[in-house]
Amino acid sequence: MAHSLRDIRRKMKAIKSTRQVTKAMELVAAAKMRKAVLHAQALRRYALHAWEILLSVGRTHARGHTFLLQRRVNRVLGIVFTSDRGLCGSLNAQLMRALQEYLKGLSSLKSFESIDFITVGRKGHQILTRQGKMVIATFPSLSNHPSIKDILPITKLAIDEFKKGTYDHVVLIYTDFISPLVQQPAVKVLLPFSESEVREVFNTLLTNKRKTKEEQEVVKTDLGKVDDYLFEPTPEQVLDVILPQLTEIQVYQAVLESVASEHSARMFAMHNATDNATEILDDITLMYNQTRQA
Repeated sequence: MAHSLRDIRRKMKAIKSTRQVTKAMELVAAAKMRKAVLHAQALRRYALHAWEILLSVGRTHARGHTFLLQRRVNRVLGIVFTSDRGLCGSLNAQLMRALQEYLKGLSSLKSFESIDFITVGRKGHQILTRQGKMVIATFPSLSNHPSIKDILPITKLAIDEFKKGTYDHVVLIYTDFISPLVQQPAVKVLLPFSESEVREVFNTLLTNKRKTKEEQEVVKTDLGKVDDYLFEPTPEQVLDVILPQLTEIQVYQAVLESVASEHSARMFAMHNATDNATEILDDITLMYNQTRQA
């Protein structure tokens, strides 16, 4: 009996130690999630004005621009955002399922030939290489205080390959942060810009339930003023500047959404792990008391 009690006490100690770790990881993930959400909200106001300008210029001055010229979908470049680490529930698995659904849709197109990938995050790279997919570049996950400078190498590679004609479409595959409880996989066309895509993103920014009161006032005040803008030196030169910047903004927004989603998923995964450890500890404590009284 003494040996049995000693084993039970050792197991109780191990579970308590694990529970302390998971609780600490939950608190750290919660703090990181809040910071990531604030960063995403800070970017949204700038993005809203940029999309307004693009809608205005694109209606009348967009003919023939490389970033707006629609092509047949032969070769596609996918930029996949996953985490470097696990312990974030089914976040990466859900994203990969969404990617598989997208690939099924691509395969149904008569013009489609192949898709290559840029991976941001170790998990995505591991999964895609295991599946035999072509990964042309891989970057570490930008999960700690990402800045616009961090995504410039990713964006430059995608833009250069698109301009050269290596790929006809560039798409973003990432997890959209809806709320701390809800994260939704998203597949969005990055290049080329189309009016329907621009309007969809623009309307998403307008109707997004996560807007702050300040952002709502911006929408009420500035909506509809874009047609009065004067573009200098020329609309074409404005496009040459704003389209690469909008591409960077989209990639950066995807990074911020992915980061917030990862920390949120990890927070709840660690919360569930802490609860499970508590339940197991209660059961073992009961067993310990019963064994001691036997």
